[in-house]
Amino acid sequence: MKKETRMRIIHLSVAVLLTAALAVSLGVFAARSADLNTELGALYDSAYYELVDNMGDLENKLKKLDVATGGKLQRELLEGIYTDSEVAVGYIATLSGRNGEITPALKFVNQLGDYAGYLSKKAEAEGLTADEKDTLRKLGEIVGQLNEAFLAAGESVAEGGNIYAALGDELGAIGDIYEAVSDNNVEYPELIYDGPFSDGLNDRETKFLNGKETITADEAVSVAGEIFGGEFSYAGESDFSIPSYMLTSGERNVRVTKAGGYVLQYSDGSASSGSESGSGKTLDEIITSAGALLNELGYSDMRGVWASESDDAVYINFAFVRDDVVYYPDLIKVKASPETGAVIGIEAMNYIYNHTERPSPVFADIEIVLPEGFSESARKRAVIPTDFNTEIAVYEVSGEYENGTYYVYFDGVTGEETEVMRVIEDGNQGMLIV
Repeated sequence: MKKETRMRIIHLSVAVLLTAALAVSLGVFAARSADLNTELGALYDSAYYELVDNMGDLENKLKKLDVATGGKLQRELLEGIYTDSEVAVGYIATLSGRNGEITPALKFVNQLGDYAGYLSKKAEAEGLTADEKDTLRKLGEIVGQLNEAFLAAGESVAEGGNIYAALGDELGAIGDIYEAVSDNNVEYPELIYDGPFSDGLNDRETKFLNGKETITADEAVSVAGEIFGGEFSYAGESDFSIPSYMLTSGERNVRVTKAGGYVLQYSDGSASSGSESGSGKTLDEIITSAGALLNELGYSDMRGVWASESDDAVYINFAFVRDDVVYYPDLIKVKASPETGAVIGIEAMNYIYNHTERPSPVFADIEIVLPEGFSESARKRAVIPTDFNTEIAVYEVSGEYENGTYYVYFDGVTGEETEVMRVIEDGNQGMLIV
Protein backbone atom coordinates (compact mmCIF):
# COMPACT_ATOMS: atom_id res chain seq x y z
CA MET A 1 0.00 0.00 0.00
CA LYS A 2 1.27 3.37 -0.89
CA LYS A 3 2.52 5.36 2.13
CA GLU A 4 0.80 8.69 2.78
CA THR A 5 2.78 11.20 0.79
CA ARG A 6 1.57 14.36 2.40
CA MET A 7 3.18 15.38 5.63
CA ARG A 8 3.51 18.36 7.89
CA ILE A 9 6.70 19.33 9.66
CA ILE A 10 6.13 20.83 13.09
CA HIS A 11 8.39 23.72 13.99
CA LEU A 12 8.02 23.06 17.71
CA SER A 13 8.06 19.81 19.65
CA VAL A 14 4.79 18.05 18.94
CA ALA A 15 4.83 14.28 19.25
CA VAL A 16 5.49 12.12 16.17
CA LEU A 17 2.39 11.03 14.36
CA LEU A 18 1.92 8.85 11.34
CA THR A 19 -0.56 6.99 9.33
CA ALA A 20 1.69 3.99 9.42
CA ALA A 21 1.27 3.84 13.18
CA LEU A 22 -2.47 4.18 12.75
CA ALA A 23 -2.52 1.33 10.28
CA VAL A 24 -0.58 -0.81 12.75
CA SER A 25 -2.77 0.11 15.72
CA LEU A 26 -5.89 -0.76 13.70
CA GLY A 27 -4.53 -4.07 12.46
CA VAL A 28 -2.82 -5.78 15.41
CA PHE A 29 -5.00 -8.16 17.46
CA ALA A 30 -4.66 -11.62 18.99
CA ALA A 31 -4.72 -14.82 16.91
CA ARG A 32 -7.82 -17.00 16.96
CA SER A 33 -7.95 -20.74 17.60
CA ALA A 34 -9.57 -23.32 19.77
CA ASP A 35 -6.37 -23.70 21.70
CA LEU A 36 -5.86 -19.97 22.22
CA ASN A 37 -2.86 -20.09 24.52
CA THR A 38 -0.86 -22.33 22.18
CA GLU A 39 -1.74 -20.24 19.13
CA LEU A 40 -0.89 -16.98 20.86
CA GLY A 41 2.41 -18.35 22.10
CA ALA A 42 3.38 -19.37 18.57
CA LEU A 43 2.31 -15.98 17.22
CA TYR A 44 4.43 -14.02 19.70
CA ASP A 45 7.43 -16.33 19.28
CA SER A 46 7.25 -15.92 15.51
CA ALA A 47 6.93 -12.14 15.81
CA TYR A 48 9.97 -12.05 18.09
CA TYR A 49 12.28 -14.00 15.77
CA GLU A 50 11.12 -12.12 12.67
CA LEU A 51 11.72 -8.86 14.53
CA VAL A 52 15.27 -9.83 15.48
CA ASP A 53 16.11 -10.44 11.80
CA ASN A 54 14.41 -7.23 10.73
CA MET A 55 16.14 -5.07 13.34
CA GLY A 56 19.48 -6.52 12.26
CA ASP A 57 18.77 -5.38 8.72
CA LEU A 58 17.87 -1.92 10.02
CA GLU A 59 21.13 -1.59 11.92
CA ASN A 60 23.13 -2.78 8.91
CA LYS A 61 21.59 -0.20 6.57
CA LEU A 62 22.16 2.60 9.08
CA LYS A 63 25.83 1.67 9.32
CA LYS A 64 26.13 1.64 5.54
CA LEU A 65 24.86 5.22 5.47
CA ASP A 66 27.97 6.24 7.44
CA VAL A 67 30.09 5.65 4.36
CA ALA A 68 27.57 6.24 1.56
CA THR A 69 28.31 9.54 -0.17
CA GLY A 70 26.28 9.26 -3.38
CA GLY A 71 22.77 10.65 -3.29
CA LYS A 72 21.28 7.72 -5.19
CA LEU A 73 22.74 5.13 -2.81
CA GLN A 74 21.70 7.20 0.18
CA ARG A 75 18.15 7.32 -1.15
CA GLU A 76 18.07 3.54 -1.68
CA LEU A 77 19.35 2.87 1.83
CA LEU A 78 16.91 5.32 3.38
CA GLU A 79 14.01 3.77 1.50
CA GLY A 80 15.15 0.39 2.80
CA ILE A 81 15.25 1.74 6.37
CA TYR A 82 11.77 3.16 5.89
CA THR A 83 10.43 -0.21 4.67
CA ASP A 84 12.22 -2.22 7.36
CA SER A 85 10.85 0.13 10.01
CA GLU A 86 7.28 -0.41 8.81
CA VAL A 87 7.76 -4.17 9.04
CA ALA A 88 9.41 -3.92 12.46
CA VAL A 89 6.54 -1.80 13.76
CA GLY A 90 4.12 -4.64 12.99
CA TYR A 91 6.16 -7.18 14.91
CA ILE A 92 6.77 -4.85 17.85
CA ALA A 93 3.07 -4.00 18.02
CA THR A 94 2.25 -7.71 18.17
CA LEU A 95 4.66 -8.18 21.07
CA SER A 96 3.48 -5.03 22.84
CA GLY A 97 0.02 -6.55 23.20
CA ARG A 98 1.45 -8.63 26.03
CA ASN A 99 4.28 -6.48 27.31
CA GLY A 100 4.07 -2.75 27.99
CA GLU A 101 7.85 -2.41 28.26
CA ILE A 102 8.04 -2.62 24.45
CA THR A 103 5.82 0.39 23.74
CA PRO A 104 8.68 2.96 23.71
CA ALA A 105 10.47 0.81 21.13
CA LEU A 106 7.37 0.92 18.93
CA LYS A 107 7.30 4.71 19.03
CA PHE A 108 11.03 5.00 18.40
CA VAL A 109 11.00 2.74 15.33
CA ASN A 110 8.02 4.72 14.01
CA GLN A 111 10.08 7.89 14.34
CA LEU A 112 13.11 6.33 12.71
CA GLY A 113 11.09 5.12 9.73
CA ASP A 114 9.38 8.43 9.17
CA TYR A 115 12.63 10.35 9.39
CA ALA A 116 14.23 8.00 6.87
CA GLY A 117 11.23 8.40 4.57
CA TYR A 118 11.47 12.18 4.83
CA LEU A 119 15.19 12.20 4.03
CA SER A 120 14.80 9.76 1.14
CA LYS A 121 12.70 12.30 -0.76
CA LYS A 122 15.58 14.78 -0.84
CA ALA A 123 18.67 12.58 -0.65
CA GLU A 124 19.23 11.89 -4.36
CA ALA A 125 18.82 15.52 -5.40
CA GLU A 126 20.53 17.21 -2.45
CA GLY A 127 22.43 14.51 -0.57
CA LEU A 128 22.53 14.28 3.22
CA THR A 129 23.97 17.10 5.29
CA ALA A 130 26.58 16.49 7.96
CA ASP A 131 23.98 17.14 10.65
CA GLU A 132 21.54 14.67 9.10
CA LYS A 133 24.20 11.98 8.88
CA ASP A 134 25.13 12.63 12.51
CA THR A 135 21.49 12.26 13.53
CA LEU A 136 21.22 8.97 11.62
CA ARG A 137 24.41 7.76 13.30
CA LYS A 138 22.91 8.46 16.74
CA LEU A 139 19.69 6.74 15.77
CA GLY A 140 21.73 3.77 14.60
CA GLU A 141 23.37 3.56 18.01
CA ILE A 142 19.93 3.35 19.61
CA VAL A 143 18.91 0.62 17.16
CA GLY A 144 22.04 -1.25 18.23
CA GLN A 145 21.00 -1.00 21.88
CA LEU A 146 17.55 -2.30 21.02
CA ASN A 147 19.07 -5.20 19.11
CA GLU A 148 21.20 -6.14 22.09
CA ALA A 149 18.14 -6.11 24.33
CA PHE A 150 16.09 -8.27 21.95
CA LEU A 151 18.95 -10.75 21.46
CA ALA A 152 19.51 -11.02 25.20
CA ALA A 153 15.83 -11.86 25.61
CA GLY A 154 16.26 -14.64 23.04
CA GLU A 155 19.16 -16.11 24.95
CA SER A 156 16.98 -16.28 28.04
CA VAL A 157 14.27 -18.12 26.10
CA ALA A 158 16.83 -20.57 24.73
CA GLU A 159 17.71 -21.42 28.33
CA GLY A 160 14.10 -22.27 29.07
CA GLY A 161 12.74 -18.84 29.92
CA ASN A 162 9.46 -17.25 28.90
CA ILE A 163 9.47 -14.78 25.98
CA TYR A 164 7.17 -12.32 27.74
CA ALA A 165 9.15 -12.27 30.98
CA ALA A 166 12.46 -12.14 29.12
CA LEU A 167 11.38 -9.17 27.03
CA GLY A 168 10.20 -7.37 30.13
CA ASP A 169 13.54 -7.91 31.86
CA GLU A 170 15.69 -6.90 28.91
CA LEU A 171 13.58 -4.04 27.58
CA GLY A 172 12.98 -2.24 30.84
CA ALA A 173 15.69 0.23 29.87
CA ILE A 174 14.05 1.11 26.56
CA GLY A 175 12.04 3.83 28.26
CA ASP A 176 15.33 5.49 29.20
CA ILE A 177 16.60 5.07 25.65
CA TYR A 178 13.50 6.71 24.21
CA GLU A 179 13.61 9.47 26.80
CA ALA A 180 17.10 10.30 25.56
CA VAL A 181 15.63 10.84 22.10
CA SER A 182 12.78 12.92 23.49
CA ASP A 183 15.24 15.11 25.39
CA ASN A 184 16.65 16.29 22.05
CA ASN A 185 19.94 14.42 22.27
CA VAL A 186 18.85 13.43 18.81
CA GLU A 187 17.19 16.27 16.92
CA TYR A 188 15.15 15.77 13.78
CA PRO A 189 11.92 17.06 12.26
CA GLU A 190 8.64 15.84 13.70
CA LEU A 191 6.48 14.39 10.94
CA ILE A 192 2.70 14.34 10.86
CA TYR A 193 0.78 12.00 8.60
CA ASP A 194 -2.62 11.91 10.24
CA GLY A 195 -3.48 15.39 11.35
CA PRO A 196 -2.46 17.88 14.01
CA PHE A 197 -1.98 16.82 17.61
CA SER A 198 -2.99 13.19 17.06
CA ASP A 199 -0.86 12.00 19.95
CA GLY A 200 -2.95 13.94 22.45
CA LEU A 201 -1.54 14.24 25.96
CA ASN A 202 1.03 11.97 27.55
CA ASP A 203 -1.23 11.47 30.58
CA ARG A 204 -2.14 7.79 30.61
CA GLU A 205 -5.20 8.03 32.84
CA THR A 206 -8.28 6.76 31.03
CA LYS A 207 -10.38 9.79 31.90
CA PHE A 208 -13.35 8.79 29.75
CA LEU A 209 -13.73 5.45 31.54
CA ASN A 210 -13.65 6.84 35.08
CA GLY A 211 -16.72 5.65 36.97
CA LYS A 212 -17.88 3.31 34.19
CA GLU A 213 -19.16 -0.12 35.24
CA THR A 214 -17.15 -3.21 34.30
CA ILE A 215 -18.78 -5.50 31.74
CA THR A 216 -18.31 -9.24 31.20
CA ALA A 217 -16.73 -10.93 28.19
CA ASP A 218 -20.18 -12.14 27.08
CA GLU A 219 -21.48 -8.59 27.20
CA ALA A 220 -18.49 -7.45 25.10
CA VAL A 221 -19.35 -10.12 22.51
CA SER A 222 -22.90 -8.79 22.37
CA VAL A 223 -21.65 -5.22 21.92
CA ALA A 224 -19.50 -6.24 18.93
CA GLY A 225 -22.30 -8.20 17.30
CA GLU A 226 -24.85 -5.42 17.70
CA ILE A 227 -22.55 -2.78 16.26
CA PHE A 228 -20.73 -4.63 13.49
CA GLY A 229 -23.11 -7.51 12.75
CA GLY A 230 -22.40 -11.22 12.66
CA GLU A 231 -21.18 -13.49 15.43
CA PHE A 232 -18.05 -12.63 17.42
CA SER A 233 -16.18 -14.95 19.74
CA TYR A 234 -14.01 -14.27 22.78
CA ALA A 235 -10.28 -14.51 21.98
CA GLY A 236 -8.61 -13.31 25.15
CA GLU A 237 -8.00 -10.25 27.29
CA SER A 238 -5.46 -7.44 27.36
CA ASP A 239 -4.74 -5.74 30.68
CA PHE A 240 -1.98 -3.53 29.32
CA SER A 241 -2.67 0.19 28.92
CA ILE A 242 -6.47 0.01 28.54
CA PRO A 243 -7.94 -3.25 29.90
CA SER A 244 -10.10 -4.77 27.19
CA TYR A 245 -11.61 -7.93 25.73
CA MET A 246 -10.30 -9.19 22.38
CA LEU A 247 -12.98 -10.55 20.08
CA THR A 248 -12.89 -12.04 16.58
CA SER A 249 -15.21 -12.88 13.71
CA GLY A 250 -13.38 -14.27 10.69
CA GLU A 251 -10.91 -11.56 9.70
CA ARG A 252 -12.66 -8.96 11.83
CA ASN A 253 -11.11 -8.11 15.18
CA VAL A 254 -12.38 -5.80 17.88
CA ARG A 255 -11.22 -4.75 21.33
CA VAL A 256 -13.93 -3.66 23.75
CA THR A 257 -13.01 -1.88 26.99
CA LYS A 258 -13.80 -3.75 30.19
CA ALA A 259 -14.96 -0.49 31.76
CA GLY A 260 -18.07 0.77 30.01
CA GLY A 261 -17.95 -1.60 27.03
CA TYR A 262 -16.67 0.89 24.44
CA VAL A 263 -15.02 -0.08 21.14
CA LEU A 264 -11.33 0.68 21.57
CA GLN A 265 -10.08 -0.77 18.29
CA TYR A 266 -11.68 -2.39 15.26
CA SER A 267 -10.15 -3.89 12.15
CA ASP A 268 -11.78 -5.63 9.19
CA GLY A 269 -9.12 -7.48 7.24
CA SER A 270 -11.66 -9.01 4.86
CA ALA A 271 -12.95 -5.69 3.52
CA SER A 272 -11.44 -4.28 0.35
CA SER A 273 -9.92 -0.88 1.03
CA GLY A 274 -8.97 -0.09 -2.54
CA SER A 275 -11.12 1.17 -5.36
CA GLU A 276 -12.36 -1.55 -7.71
CA SER A 277 -15.14 -0.22 -9.87
CA GLY A 278 -17.76 2.46 -10.02
CA SER A 279 -17.51 6.02 -8.87
CA GLY A 280 -17.02 5.24 -5.18
CA LYS A 281 -18.06 7.45 -2.30
CA THR A 282 -17.23 11.12 -1.97
CA LEU A 283 -15.10 12.22 0.96
CA ASP A 284 -18.06 14.08 2.50
CA GLU A 285 -20.22 10.94 2.28
CA ILE A 286 -17.51 8.83 3.93
CA ILE A 287 -17.04 11.36 6.73
CA THR A 288 -20.78 11.57 7.34
CA SER A 289 -21.29 7.80 7.56
CA ALA A 290 -18.18 7.32 9.72
CA GLY A 291 -19.37 10.05 12.09
CA ALA A 292 -22.77 8.35 12.36
CA LEU A 293 -21.05 5.08 13.33
CA LEU A 294 -19.00 6.82 16.03
CA ASN A 295 -22.19 8.30 17.44
CA GLU A 296 -23.69 4.79 17.54
CA LEU A 297 -20.60 3.63 19.43
CA GLY A 298 -21.24 6.24 22.12
CA TYR A 299 -18.75 8.81 20.85
CA SER A 300 -20.98 11.81 20.28
CA ASP A 301 -20.31 15.36 19.06
CA MET A 302 -17.40 14.30 16.86
CA ARG A 303 -16.33 16.28 13.79
CA GLY A 304 -13.94 15.32 11.00
CA VAL A 305 -10.90 17.60 11.30
CA TRP A 306 -8.33 15.85 9.11
CA ALA A 307 -8.65 13.52 6.15
CA SER A 308 -6.03 11.90 3.97
CA GLU A 309 -7.00 10.01 0.82
CA SER A 310 -5.21 7.50 -1.35
CA ASP A 311 -6.29 4.78 -3.75
CA ASP A 312 -6.08 2.27 -0.92
CA ALA A 313 -7.82 3.91 2.00
CA VAL A 314 -9.22 7.07 3.53
CA TYR A 315 -7.94 8.04 6.97
CA ILE A 316 -10.02 10.48 9.00
CA ASN A 317 -9.41 12.06 12.37
CA PHE A 318 -12.52 12.95 14.32
CA ALA A 319 -12.25 15.40 17.21
CA PHE A 320 -14.73 16.21 19.93
CA VAL A 321 -16.42 19.60 19.36
CA ARG A 322 -18.39 21.61 21.91
CA ASP A 323 -19.65 25.17 21.45
CA ASP A 324 -17.75 25.23 18.14
CA VAL A 325 -14.41 24.61 19.91
CA VAL A 326 -12.35 21.72 18.56
CA TYR A 327 -10.71 19.58 21.26
CA TYR A 328 -7.70 18.06 19.54
CA PRO A 329 -6.73 15.80 22.48
CA ASP A 330 -10.04 13.92 22.09
CA LEU A 331 -9.35 12.23 18.77
CA ILE A 332 -10.69 9.05 17.20
CA LYS A 333 -8.99 7.73 14.07
CA VAL A 334 -11.03 6.00 11.39
CA LYS A 335 -9.98 4.07 8.31
CA ALA A 336 -12.53 3.62 5.51
CA SER A 337 -12.78 2.09 2.07
CA PRO A 338 -12.68 4.82 -0.61
CA GLU A 339 -14.91 2.70 -2.83
CA THR A 340 -17.69 1.56 -0.50
CA GLY A 341 -17.25 4.08 2.29
CA ALA A 342 -17.36 1.24 4.80
CA VAL A 343 -15.42 1.74 8.01
CA ILE A 344 -12.67 -0.88 8.13
CA GLY A 345 -10.71 0.42 11.11
CA ILE A 346 -11.23 2.41 14.30
CA GLU A 347 -8.78 3.47 17.01
CA ALA A 348 -10.15 5.43 19.96
CA MET A 349 -7.23 5.44 22.41
CA ASN A 350 -6.71 9.20 22.50
CA TYR A 351 -10.37 9.84 23.12
CA ILE A 352 -10.54 7.30 25.94
CA TYR A 353 -7.40 8.69 27.55
CA ASN A 354 -8.31 12.36 27.29
CA HIS A 355 -12.06 12.96 27.01
CA THR A 356 -13.59 14.33 30.19
CA GLU A 357 -15.81 17.14 31.42
CA ARG A 358 -13.84 20.39 31.20
CA PRO A 359 -14.59 23.96 32.16
CA SER A 360 -15.32 26.08 29.11
CA PRO A 361 -12.07 27.46 27.68
CA VAL A 362 -11.47 31.19 27.83
CA PHE A 363 -10.93 33.17 24.65
CA ALA A 364 -10.16 36.86 24.68
CA ASP A 365 -10.74 39.38 21.91
CA ILE A 366 -7.08 39.46 20.94
CA GLU A 367 -5.17 40.91 18.03
CA ILE A 368 -3.52 38.18 15.99
CA VAL A 369 -0.35 39.32 14.24
CA LEU A 370 0.45 37.47 11.02
CA PRO A 371 3.45 38.00 8.72
CA GLU A 372 2.99 40.54 5.98
CA GLY A 373 1.79 38.70 2.91
CA PHE A 374 0.10 35.88 4.89
CA SER A 375 -3.25 35.17 3.21
CA GLU A 376 -5.61 33.86 5.90
CA SER A 377 -8.14 31.29 4.71
CA ALA A 378 -9.75 30.10 7.96
CA ARG A 379 -9.75 30.71 11.69
CA LYS A 380 -11.24 28.60 14.47
CA ARG A 381 -11.09 28.12 18.21
CA ALA A 382 -9.48 24.98 19.53
CA VAL A 383 -7.94 23.28 22.55
CA ILE A 384 -4.57 21.64 21.96
CA PRO A 385 -2.17 19.56 24.10
CA THR A 386 1.09 21.11 25.28
CA ASP A 387 4.53 19.68 25.95
CA PHE A 388 3.81 20.04 29.68
CA ASN A 389 0.96 17.52 29.69
CA THR A 390 -1.65 20.25 29.91
CA GLU A 391 -4.14 21.78 27.51
CA ILE A 392 -4.34 25.30 26.16
CA ALA A 393 -7.07 27.25 24.37
CA VAL A 394 -5.87 28.66 21.05
CA TYR A 395 -6.94 30.28 17.85
CA GLU A 396 -5.94 28.20 14.82
CA VAL A 397 -5.24 30.32 11.73
CA SER A 398 -4.64 28.62 8.40
CA GLY A 399 -3.55 30.25 5.20
CA GLU A 400 -1.00 30.71 2.45
CA TYR A 401 2.37 32.35 2.74
CA GLU A 402 5.02 32.47 0.01
CA ASN A 403 3.47 29.55 -1.89
CA GLY A 404 3.18 27.41 1.25
CA THR A 405 0.27 26.38 3.45
CA TYR A 406 0.64 27.05 7.17
CA TYR A 407 -1.32 26.51 10.37
CA VAL A 408 -0.45 28.94 13.13
CA TYR A 409 -1.67 28.65 16.72
CA PHE A 410 -2.09 31.61 19.07
CA ASP A 411 -2.80 31.55 22.81
CA GLY A 412 -6.50 32.33 23.16
CA VAL A 413 -5.90 34.86 25.95
CA THR A 414 -2.48 36.42 25.40
CA GLY A 415 -2.27 36.16 21.63
CA GLU A 416 1.23 34.66 21.91
CA GLU A 417 2.18 32.38 19.02
CA THR A 418 2.45 28.83 20.41
CA GLU A 419 2.80 26.50 17.41
CA VAL A 420 3.53 26.72 13.68
CA MET A 421 2.90 23.93 11.19
CA ARG A 422 3.87 23.88 7.55
CA VAL A 423 2.18 21.64 5.00
CA ILE A 424 4.39 19.89 2.48
CA GLU A 425 2.49 19.13 -0.70
CA ASP A 426 3.69 15.92 -2.28
CA GLY A 427 0.96 14.80 -4.64
CA ASN A 428 -1.36 13.36 -2.00
CA GLN A 429 -4.97 14.42 -1.64
CA GLY A 430 -4.69 14.87 2.14
CA MET A 431 -6.43 17.89 3.54
CA LEU A 432 -7.32 19.59 6.79
CA ILE A 433 -11.06 20.06 7.12
CA VAL A 434 -11.65 23.58 8.45
